[in-house]
Formats: sequence, structure tokens, C-alpha cells
Amino acid sequence: MSSVEIRVSEALRAHLIEGARRSVRAPIGRFRHPWLAPMPRVEERDATSSEDDRFASGDYANALFHHDVSEAAIELARDPELAEACFGSLLCFLDNAAPNGCVRRIEMPFRTRDPEPAKPCMAQLALRAIDGIDDGLARADAARVLPRVVAFAEYLERETTGMHGLLLTPSARASGFDSDVLTAGLPDFSVEGPDTNTFMVLELRAIAELARLLGEDAIARVHAEKAEALAERIETLLWDDAERTYVALRWQHGASGRRDEIVGHRDERGVQRPLRSWISMLPLYAGIAAPDRAAAMFDAVLDPAQHWSPSGVRTVPADDVYFHQAPRVMVYDPRRSERRPVSNWSGPIWVLANYYTYRALQRYGRAEEARELARRTVRLLDDDLRDTGALHECYDDSARGLWPRRGTFISWNVLALTMARGETPILRGEQENF
Repeated sequence: MSSVEIRVSEALRAHLIEGARRSVRAPIGRFRHPWLAPMPRVEERDATSSEDDRFASGDYANALFHHDVSEAAIELARDPELAEACFGSLLCFLDNAAPNGCVRRIEMPFRTRDPEPAKPCMAQLALRAIDGIDDGLARADAARVLPRVVAFAEYLERETTGMHGLLLTPSARASGFDSDVLTAGLPDFSVEGPDTNTFMVLELRAIAELARLLGEDAIARVHAEKAEALAERIETLLWDDAERTYVALRWQHGASGRRDEIVGHRDERGVQRPLRSWISMLPLYAGIAAPDRAAAMFDAVLDPAQHWSPSGVRTVPADDVYFHQAPRVMVYDPRRSERRPVSNWSGPIWVLANYYTYRALQRYGRAEEARELARRTVRLLDDDLRDTGALHECYDDSARGLWPRRGTFISWNVLALTMARGETPILRGEQENF
């Protein structure tokens, strides 16, 4: 596909890059390296403390989030200064890993914020960061990045593999998609879904590539084989021919068959149906889906009555009974024995979901639809910045920013710049995943 650049206003470009620079934090407390928060500090409050947890108010400026920094690095590693912060973030996560290899999903300078494991995204972050810094591979080798990301992958395989041989999602919170219908409200470590397992395929491929670059051919071979075995298992177990989508499973003792284990609901006619979510598209992002399956899924992705909105990809289709675009959702948190507000992934448009869909469209030869999605994403952020002076983490169909109420959300919003350039990332062998 030829590269076609989409115009980004200078105001938006400057806001994203300067916002990312203002999100870089100096070493402090347990963090011995520069690191990257998802947003600059909210100006109205005292910026002297790095211990505050103000997530409920939408202020994420005092913490290091696994998935935010990993995906933002796709764009930010182009800039040497920001690539250093991405690499430093990786080392902060690895330095504070548990003795059993677990890398936790949110870390703060003076304490671990959450005990749940991160998504399998550390090796992907490593590859992105080292491409952007001087002597990146040598520095990664000196910091023992490879054995530490291997230890994390082995922890996930050992501690979170479910009864179907797929990885269990620790919780909707830990997935990063806080209210996603396939996991929210269900017991922790009970769902084997397309998101966690797709990210594990990408992580195993990234470990294989990092090992190859470091001359560790045996490690590379083992992890490449694991990646393809897991991809095959996703295709075998999570694809549902009747619904033409990828589903999530919950193992049930005594179930008469796999269909009884699909995470679903009874529709208005009393028929058991799989729940629908944007995360079912993620096997397309990783190139796992067979072409005919990808084509079937794109029918739903590109349908204006379902996922395809004027502002991008709805995270739940608009014709679904569970679709809504509220700014926040109340979800029960068993750690605290209470309901708490979380980000809404049950209908709003997120730049991250737009980016993954954009890359999936590119991968399967849907170039014009990919460009149109890039145009819609850039327009969404341009209009938000012009109208409000800030950017939000999610939006409704009318392009109204939903959350947070204060500050400006940077994080993976920077991927709008990646999309605007129309670039296909450099292929590493056949691993078009970095």
C-alpha cells in the first residue's frame, strides 16, 4: 500500500507531542529511570506529590500504566527523547517485577498500585523503545531485558492458563478495557478471551524477534513456535462459525459442549447469543484470522448500524442492547467489596480501538477503509482540541469528549499521528506486529 499522509493541524500535532513531553517524569522513589505517564499533570492541583492516586477523578498523571506506554511507544519512539522515556518505563516495570516474574499492570513511584499482572506487552514495548534510542539493543542486553520479559511470559503461562489451554484474563480491570462486556462483572481469572490471547501471541513473537536480534536463536525458535501454536488455538477454539466472530469462553464443569461455555446472554427471543465487543476484532490486528474470517468480521466493523460511527469504531455495536456511551460505568470491585467508576468500553469510540482496526484493515488489504478511519480519527481529535482546548480518552458518536473532565489525555491518542502518515510498519521477517 502506498503511503498517503492525512493532514494533521499543527495545533494538534504540537499538543500531542508537547503533551507527551510534559508527561515524562524524572526518576523518583522506586523508579530509577525517566518514565511516561498517560497525561500531563492537571494544572489546578499541587504538583509536588507523586503519591496521590486520583484515578477516579480522571487524573492519571502520577502512575505508569503498562498498556498506555506500550502502545504510545509505537509513535513516541520516533522521537529520541520520548523513546528514552519509553525505554525507562520498561525498566521501571521490570525493576519492580515480583520474584515470580510477574510484571504488574500499574506501578507508582512509591508503591505498587495493583497486584494484577500487566498485559503481555513488555517485549513489544522493548522492541519499540530500542529502535528509537542510541545503542538500544546493547542497552537492552546490558539491562537483561530478554531474560526478564521471558520470565514474565513464563509466569503468565504458568499462572494464568485456563482449562482450554488459553490465557485467562485476570479481570476486566487488568485487561485495561474496564467495562468490556466479555469480562466485566465476571469472576477474576474466569474468561479466556480474544484480547488477552491475541496480545500473548504478539508478545511471544516479540520475544522471538528480540532473541533473534541478540543472537539467542534457541530462545527465538521456542517462542516463535509457541506464538504460532497459540494463534492456531485461538482459531480453533475462539472462532464461532454461527455468529461469524471471535468469542470468549468460560470453562464449565459438566458442560455438554463448547457452545455452553461461550460468554453470552439470552436475546429478546430467549436465544443464547455471544456478547459482542470490539475486542473480537483483535485477532485481525495480529494477522491471526484467516482471510474469510476477517472478511466476515469487517462486515460488522464497517456497518454504520454496528461499529462504524462518524468518529471511528464503537466498542460495542450501536444495534446491541448493551450499547451505551455514558462517560463512566459502575463496576463491582471485589478487592474493595464495592462498586467503583471505571472507563467505559461498552460503546464509546477510543483512539486505541480505531488504531487496532486501522492496522487490521491495512493488513487485510482494505486500504481505502483504513485511510477513511485515519481521517475520522484525526478529525475527531482536531475538533476536540479546537472546541475544548484538550483531548479526551473516549468519545460519543457526536464527537463529544466523555472523559476525563479535567486535564488532557495524551497516552495512545498519539497514534492518530501514526495513522495520519499512512505508514505500514517495517516488517520483521513475517512478523508485521511491531
